[in-house]
Amino acid sequence: MTVPAIGPGDPATAAEPELPPSGLTFEHYPAMKDVYEDHFSFGIFGRGEMNGLIYNYASYTPGNEMKPESTQRDKGVFTFDAADGAFEEHAAQNPDLLFYGHTLAWHSQTPTWMWDAPPARFGQPGTFDSDVALENLNTHIEAVLGHFGDRLVAIDVVNEAVGTADPADWRASLAKGEGWYQALGSDWVELAFLKAAEVVDAHGWDVKLTYNDFGLDSPAKARVVYEMVKDINERYTGVRPSGKPLIEVIGMQGHYNLSTDVSAVEDNIRLFASLGNVEVNVTEMDVALPPGELTPENENNQGMKYAELFKVYRDHAAGPANTTGNPRVITAVKLAGVRDVRTGWKGGEFAMPYDYDGKAKLALLGILYPDEFLATHEYIDTSGGEDRAPVPGVHVFDTSAGDSWSGANIVLGDDASAWPWSTTDDGEVAFRPEPGATYRFSVNYTAKGTTAIRVRWLKDNTNDGYTSADGAAVNDHQYSASQVATHVPAYFNSGMVNMGSYTLVSEITLDGSQPADGLIGNIGVRGGGGGNAFSINTLTVEKVTAVGDELLVSWPGAVAEPVAPPTTTLTYRGNNWVTVTLDAEATAPAALARTEYRIDGGDWVTYEGPFTLKRSDRQGLSFRSVDSAGAVEEERCVRLAPGGGRVDVVVGPGTESTCT
Repeated sequence: MTVPAIGPGDPATAAEPELPPSGLTFEHYPAMKDVYEDHFSFGIFGRGEMNGLIYNYASYTPGNEMKPESTQRDKGVFTFDAADGAFEEHAAQNPDLLFYGHTLAWHSQTPTWMWDAPPARFGQPGTFDSDVALENLNTHIEAVLGHFGDRLVAIDVVNEAVGTADPADWRASLAKGEGWYQALGSDWVELAFLKAAEVVDAHGWDVKLTYNDFGLDSPAKARVVYEMVKDINERYTGVRPSGKPLIEVIGMQGHYNLSTDVSAVEDNIRLFASLGNVEVNVTEMDVALPPGELTPENENNQGMKYAELFKVYRDHAAGPANTTGNPRVITAVKLAGVRDVRTGWKGGEFAMPYDYDGKAKLALLGILYPDEFLATHEYIDTSGGEDRAPVPGVHVFDTSAGDSWSGANIVLGDDASAWPWSTTDDGEVAFRPEPGATYRFSVNYTAKGTTAIRVRWLKDNTNDGYTSADGAAVNDHQYSASQVATHVPAYFNSGMVNMGSYTLVSEITLDGSQPADGLIGNIGVRGGGGGNAFSINTLTVEKVTAVGDELLVSWPGAVAEPVAPPTTTLTYRGNNWVTVTLDAEATAPAALARTEYRIDGGDWVTYEGPFTLKRSDRQGLSFRSVDSAGAVEEERCVRLAPGGGRVDVVVGPGTESTCT
């Protein structure tokens, strides 16, 4: 491959020149669609800066306008204006632009009435009735595909059906917590494809029917998708004209980062190619960087990752320019934007080949000239820093630290008899809630592009194991950063700005009576709209009581060990009085701010030295230690016994009722 000189239309001047510089606008480089036109179709998923889009991309896939919530929010009311407008806007700029569709059947961004989820709506029973759900599925596919089909090269019929991957059983691997599975079971995938094929074939359209999913760089998940497509296509051999398989394309969502294993990506492309009659499209591709600041080291490493990936795509392309001995299977590659964005999808993660101002990054050179880039660059080690000490039952992830996503999981239970909806794979829990108790969850985070945060219910400690009831209500309770959320899921989606730091508080009463996979489980902190460009700074959980708040979880750093009850000396001073003295070693240690006492349930008073107390039949004395944040570390009781001159001392944990 030769490297052309800088300037639009300039001819290639040498077989092995140096790479052109980065930092110029798009017209100074060859168009990506032209460089790869004999390999595969080069497209865009979602919107982007229009001039750069038209210059670089040969196809367009709408990001949201064709999704079920956009085309049929209310039953029987179809609205195609947004998608029609998007197609018309792009076609006006380039009449030769090709169009792809996304998506017909998905568990997300879909009204839950479609699979007849409770409550009953639109005259439906609201009981996951399979007949009602199948009618809704067929009606939606027929109407949407019937409207757009004659304009499309391909369409994502089913999106993201796989949950926890079990390579030995693809049906068991389908996500069960929300969506079509609840009403139609594991057959829902093939039912959707059968209806889409019926519509396409009846019209004689050549619209490729696609299964699209993320995480297909994972060998386990890729194997599940392979087995699913293989099984479905074999069982429905001959149902379509001209020998077409029911599922014609596997869409590999390319949401990558610097830790992506490119060799695993290639291995899985080879696996899909072995199906023989199924194409591969790379969809929604981006390579995210740690948010906050675009460093030269990370920009270099992103260029390396793009170059490695595009070398793989080029070497497995279906077009005539692929002269390797590799399987020729990739027919399209679509990036998820034009230039970096500060907010929205991948906002703040510098994921695209052009920067905020439309200037080329090294990533563009890696895409255009993968061989030359890899020959003249190498990865720069950016590791360093110390890991924070783990806190049992708390998992915090941060793309800034090299994790593939940002967020936190707080594991609340591992006892199936008490918490059947809440699990963990390491046996550790943050704390075990008491049914009926109130808890305060506080997370301090810094927005580095992601300016909305959801606090959600999880079934386990994975990134996407949400409970079904959480998915149904995920946007129902919206808050600003300054409000205290009284529901989970809570959606904090106002009052935050990029690079600001905020403490988001949720205060809820946990009810342990709810069924498995209901509106309760582990706590998850996630970026709103799937954003990962944020960092969690601190996370605390407190039990809220009438006598004070008890700190249960503190990340980073574990909760302080309970303080031993202080030794109390009660000295008899006559018939009715005693002197109360806390021994010196029992006063508040350095980590605590003060020791307090109160008499007969009165106001708490800071202990500053010995005091006298009148003894009576009902007189009670309580002590507690309080830290600098006002959290109660321990509390105990002292009882003054009636009669004679005798004084009894009771030392140990206590409650208000036993101390008054």
